[in-house]
Amino acid sequence: MRKPRPTISIVTPSYNQAEYIGRTVRSVLLQRYPNLEYVLMDGASTDGTQDVLSEYRDRFAHYESKPDGGQSDAVKRGFEHTSGEIMAWLNSDDVLAPGALDFVADYFAKHPGVDAIYSNRVIIDADDRVIGHWVLGEHSDWLMSHWDLIPQETCFWRRSLYEKAGPVDDSYRFALDYDLFSRFMEHGRMERVDRFLGAFRMHDESKTIVQLETVGMQEIVRVHRARELKFGRWARVRGPVFTKMAQLRAAWHVRTKHVMPGCLPGLGWDYDDLWGGLMREGALPPLTSSQIESKPEGVLEEAAS
Repeated sequence: MRKPRPTISIVTPSYNQAEYIGRTVRSVLLQRYPNLEYVLMDGASTDGTQDVLSEYRDRFAHYESKPDGGQSDAVKRGFEHTSGEIMAWLNSDDVLAPGALDFVADYFAKHPGVDAIYSNRVIIDADDRVIGHWVLGEHSDWLMSHWDLIPQETCFWRRSLYEKAGPVDDSYRFALDYDLFSRFMEHGRMERVDRFLGAFRMHDESKTIVQLETVGMQEIVRVHRARELKFGRWARVRGPVFTKMAQLRAAWHVRTKHVMPGCLPGLGWDYDDLWGGLMREGALPPLTSSQIESKPEGVLEEAAS
């Protein structure tokens, strides 16, 4: 008899992302993963987000919409409502690739010594068009602790690692993932898998665009100081070389129309094509037994009036 699939817990923090949140949620639910524990933490959105989410509320293990302390607070508290063996969070404008959760579960089962994984990155625009890639080399604790380069939307980890190195530090506004992953590398083994597990969305209101040069850089330096990371002459050479190699790999990937799981060849194609058009609309799979059994009463907490 096949061993039961491990429960995967995913938290999505959201605030005023009505334009994208439906695609994010559908990319998780359409995984058809049998033991999914999906938590949606909305910060009392006022842009129609709750209307978009209304048809999905019975799919969430926990859902709330009320004022919060920002993204890091929502992610941290969201994880407190989870119990899965494998964990991740997916921001409300990013999406998963088809088959991502099955791959993650199988990888952890086959590699018991690995505590966390991440993949290459696909970059999409507001209309789901593919505009770029990060094609990364083999994982290096040294490189990934010195530079904030782990694609957060593709990172999954064991709960045992989170209990050792976590939780999310809710004092961060930008670098909460960099801080958490740096601690992961101190307490466990991370690996990069050679595929695409999800897509990162770039748009005018993206936090990466809006905050990187201000609070983003300040918090990255804060992580450096907290981890006591040193940047000598050799480090200042390795960083740019690593970045350039990732760019060259991405250019080769596009030029050769290389096919890799989780991505179609080239640039300019619609990421929803990978989903057969289902990421934007269409019927969802039936509720799984785990969703039915875990669905608590009063799952919705409305924003205080």
